[in-house]
Amino acid sequence: MRLKAIRLFLSVVFLVSFLSWARGIGAEPRAPAHAPADKSRSIADAFLDEELVYEIGFWLFDEVAVGKVTLKKDNGEYAAVLTAYTTGVVDKILKHRKDTYVSRMKLAEGGKRFVTLSFEKTIDTNGEVRKSVTRFDYDKNVMTWRSWGGGKEEKSGTIDLPEDRYCDDPIAAFYNFRYGVYGPAEKGREYTIYSFPKEDRLPKIYLKIATDEEMEKRLNKPVDYLADAKIDKELFGSKSGDIEIAFTKDMVPVEAVAKGLVFFGDVRGRLVHEGVNTSDVAIPEAASLE
Repeated sequence: MRLKAIRLFLSVVFLVSFLSWARGIGAEPRAPAHAPADKSRSIADAFLDEELVYEIGFWLFDEVAVGKVTLKKDNGEYAAVLTAYTTGVVDKILKHRKDTYVSRMKLAEGGKRFVTLSFEKTIDTNGEVRKSVTRFDYDKNVMTWRSWGGGKEEKSGTIDLPEDRYCDDPIAAFYNFRYGVYGPAEKGREYTIYSFPKEDRLPKIYLKIATDEEMEKRLNKPVDYLADAKIDKELFGSKSGDIEIAFTKDMVPVEAVAKGLVFFGDVRGRLVHEGVNTSDVAIPEAASLE
């Protein structure tokens, strides 16, 4: 049961990340409430201080976890922090688990794109901590990673980066997607996003916005847009790797469903708060690769 619950929480974290990521597919950035969207502004200025909060549920349970993502400026760079923590019965099963993901980014292409500098993950289960850090060296064109903690043997490695494309972490991709880096929102359009390279492959996430005809056949309630995503099913214990997201006409996701998780079935997420957070946010100190 504990292993299945852990798989559920991994899906929760991914679903929160994907909800955030899919928050505003399109060519025009959707800025926080304190400023109008303006393509003449940089991607950082468009989303700085935005805060999004999500509630996750499955079966008859509406609140098994809560996730939050926010973007801050940090020492001349940009840090996006995603946190997800268990609540209710799942919190008891997992003994108070909290995951924290930090994407440190720089601006590229004249401020019209985020590029990942590092991506760090911290998993705290009732005080037992596991960490991993991935760093990018664009001068040498390599990615270096290290993971440790939780009684597990430390692992590390270095992998060459592809020379013809960017490899985005999920949180950097979330902002790039919303700003229009990958193309405008069009019904029937397909998107391919490249993630961190592996030893033997370059993982991809595929996404397609359904046509009007497809939505009419599949849904029993009206929505303005329906997006289907396909990811590596091993990431969160899914039978298919499929995620379905329903949007309003302003490309706000009203619901997302991770399909067919082992034991738990469909896991659903919904946006419960969006706003501007101008207060200081605790950004974890950068982890060392040494």
